[in-house]
Amino acid sequence: MAYITSYNTHKIVTRNNFKNVNLSGQVYRFKIYMFSKYEENCLLAIQELMKNPDNYFKQIYDPMVVYDSKRFVFKEHQPAYHTDESCERLHSDFTNFELPQEIIDRGDLEIERFRKWFLENQYLLETPDIFVMRLELAFGVSYNPKAINYENSGFDELENYSVQELENKIDLLIKAAGRYYYAKEKNTTILKYFGKISGCAFTDNPLYNNNTGYTDADVKAFLKEYHRKYKLPIRKLLIEYYRIKFNPDLKFADNYMEVLGFKKCECCKRVEENRYFSNLSDNDKWGFLLNRTQEQKKEVNKNVYQYEEVDDLPF
Repeated sequence: MAYITSYNTHKIVTRNNFKNVNLSGQVYRFKIYMFSKYEENCLLAIQELMKNPDNYFKQIYDPMVVYDSKRFVFKEHQPAYHTDESCERLHSDFTNFELPQEIIDRGDLEIERFRKWFLENQYLLETPDIFVMRLELAFGVSYNPKAINYENSGFDELENYSVQELENKIDLLIKAAGRYYYAKEKNTTILKYFGKISGCAFTDNPLYNNNTGYTDADVKAFLKEYHRKYKLPIRKLLIEYYRIKFNPDLKFADNYMEVLGFKKCECCKRVEENRYFSNLSDNDKWGFLLNRTQEQKKEVNKNVYQYEEVDDLPF
């Protein structure tokens, strides 16, 4: 049996272009009007993934294709699945760092040189002044590393909530959002035009057909608050609701995962090998070690530098 993190569950569905997919059903027990069609499709897809993963993988999902966007210090890697539900990586967080724009503009060779330098000097992040000084000497750029922390939350994130408790929390938030809609004329006006597409507030593009009477800046500031206060929490609770109701352990058939672009977690591989090794006879153990050593030799100097991979990179 394969386990994946809550983050990767969301990543499985949000990578698809649901603008061109029409999924039937309801995202909740009753109609929720704050979500766009795209957001509804994403939620319906997650619901289908929890309820009927076989159908989701056969009918909806496209295999993940991983590429280096050259925007971050740590390259994108295949997401991982786990065979050991106690694996520490199933519950760990991952922190990445954006590459300085000046380095990106200089091209691939400079990006790789920066990545190598960063890995060698990452320990200096605990003393930012020294890190920045050495960086300026090495690359001639002033750069304050922007850490991006991605919750790699495992399947136990809200395990103490029952279905009924989650329904109560969702219902209360939906009612609060409804009261907020009518609380002020400004709220009603802006949400009437942009409530369903509140994500537009997080782009640099001008608002299309802003006939609210408020500036784009005012509308975007309002929508960001609304999005974070109501839509994101409700969406998160709905995803947990689907999980608790249909697939509380986030279990999937492991034969699907590699076909779908996932790799088995390295920590889980080691656990499996140790279990296997402990059950071998002494002669079998010696042969296993010889074969293992040959395989390890093939990995030596595979890359100029390596770091301990954390699974479930945020892409």
